[in-house]
Amino acid sequence: MSDVTLTEQAAGYEMQLTLTRQSQDVLLTLTGGDVSHYGVVTAVGSDGLHTIALPSRPGHVHQEGVLTEAIARILQPVLQGNAIITGGMHVNKISSVQMHAAFAMTKGLGQQAHDWLVAHPVAKISETFAK
Repeated sequence: MSDVTLTEQAAGYEMQLTLTRQSQDVLLTLTGGDVSHYGVVTAVGSDGLHTIALPSRPGHVHQEGVLTEAIARILQPVLQGNAIITGGMHVNKISSVQMHAAFAMTKGLGQQAHDWLVAHPVAKISETFAK
């Protein structure tokens, strides 16, 4: 399966959410702004959400977990398996308007991914395990 890339634009910048599927699991990558990177990882499973924020600069960690967790909550009801969401977007000298736009764009991207997953379910592959 090839990747699916969803986009949203507002307040002078763009955010992207790329979705890749392996069997019933999905990997989503949220990037955008002036400097895309990998700053947080949110895992979504039947046991809930788990987020790891990586260092951004001395004494600080990346804050994109608020965005990846918002996407996770939108997708969790329709996931067939697990999801890993990585996030990293930076807007240089971000304004209050641009910061608020990030939340709206994230919600839009999450809803687009939700709708795509609902429209493209996959059959469970039979797994066998050693004894």
